[in-house]
Amino acid sequence: MISIFLSGIAIGLAGAGHCLGMCGGLASLLSVGGKIKHSWLVAYNVGRGLSYLALTLLLSSALYYGLADYYTQSMQPLRTLAGIIMILMGLYICGASRLILVTEKAGRLLWKSIQPAAKSMLPIRSSKQALLAGIIWGWLPCGLVYSTVLWATSLGSVSLSMMAITGFILGTLPSMLLAGLFSQQLKDLWQRYQLKWLFGISIILYGAYSIPLVKSVLSSVV
Repeated sequence: MISIFLSGIAIGLAGAGHCLGMCGGLASLLSVGGKIKHSWLVAYNVGRGLSYLALTLLLSSALYYGLADYYTQSMQPLRTLAGIIMILMGLYICGASRLILVTEKAGRLLWKSIQPAAKSMLPIRSSKQALLAGIIWGWLPCGLVYSTVLWATSLGSVSLSMMAITGFILGTLPSMLLAGLFSQQLKDLWQRYQLKWLFGISIILYGAYSIPLVKSVLSSVV
């Protein structure tokens, strides 16, 4: 379970470059007079995290409680799926493949119905409004988020799913909390030191190792 939690954190950290790009306008939404409101920023990210938790809980509960007998007997295919998703996420973070972004298409129809409510939250004028905005904007179609939720829900139990998405939320916090203050500096550091390769390859290796067949082959060799 700890390895799942740490994997979630690693994915969140690894997606820093993507998060900064997706949320580049965060400072303008959460600032007054050109200065970022820290309490609003925290509230926004709490709301965003609640949305990710709710989506994962909804999907994992439907999966495991609705089809419990089937999936209890199908752990190996689920773990294989989880490993493949992680490999695709790692390739995306490295910039080698955008295949994982097809998950965004699933959320675009949903976002069309939510978007009017999201727009109605602007401009933000209080921490409470920032919290609600985070909850609503947390459903914004994002390949990284949707892929992580899909990975989390394929881990075999609701508790593992929630552990994985909690780790992911915590992993995204550094880049999101600093986005309004040092977004350009963070982007420069990300590009200068090619951090995408470090995180991307790490996720690919973990994803490959988590596939039962690969793990079995490696164990027999070692």
